[in-house]
Amino acid sequence: MATHTEFHVHHDSPEKVGRRERLGVRLLIVADGSYLFAIIFSWFYLRNLNVNNAWLPKGVKTFSTASSWWVIVPFIIVFIAHRVSMKNRSLRVPAMALSTVLLIIGAWYQWHQVCNMPFVAQDANGRPFYNGAYASNWIIFAGTNMFHYIITAFITLGLFLRGLRGNLLDPVLEEWRQRVAGSWFTWVMIGGILSAFTTSFK
Repeated sequence: MATHTEFHVHHDSPEKVGRRERLGVRLLIVADGSYLFAIIFSWFYLRNLNVNNAWLPKGVKTFSTASSWWVIVPFIIVFIAHRVSMKNRSLRVPAMALSTVLLIIGAWYQWHQVCNMPFVAQDANGRPFYNGAYASNWIIFAGTNMFHYIITAFITLGLFLRGLRGNLLDPVLEEWRQRVAGSWFTWVMIGGILSAFTTSFK
C-alpha cells in the first residue's frame, strides 16, 4: 500500500508565500523599531531634562550596567547560531533547540529583574510606586525585551519543530522562512544592543 507524505498547505507558489511572510516581518520590525527609538528618545530626553532631580532621586538604587548587557546576550547568541546553521543545514535543529533554551533563560532573567527592581518605593499607605523617571523608563525597556523574548522563542521553537519534520516540508519555502527568521533575529540583536547601551546611562 503506497502512502504519500508530501502535502501543500498553500495554493500559492513558495516564492509568493515567502515574499508575503517577509513583508509581514518587515512591517513588524518597522513598527517595533519605531517604538524602540521612541523610548530611547524618551530616556535621553528625560535624563537630560531632569526637572527637580526627578530622573533619579537621591538615594534611589539602580541596576548595574553589566545587568543591562547580560539580559540581551541570548539575542546575540541566537543571531550567531542562526547564521552558522544557514551555512550548515545539519546544524539547524540543534541550533534552534539551543536558541530556544537560551531565550527561555534570558526571559527568566529579565523577569527576575522585574520582580526585584531596587527603585520601587512605597507611599504613606504602603502602595508601591516607581521612584523617579529612570524607574518608569526602565520598566518600559524591560517590557520591550520580554516582548522580543516571547516572539523570538516562538520563532525558534517553530523552526526547531519544523526541522524535525525534515523532508516532509517544501525546501524552497523553508529556505524563505529561514531567511525571514534571520531578519527578525538580526533586528532583536540590534534592538537589544541599543536597549543595553541606552540603559547603561543612569
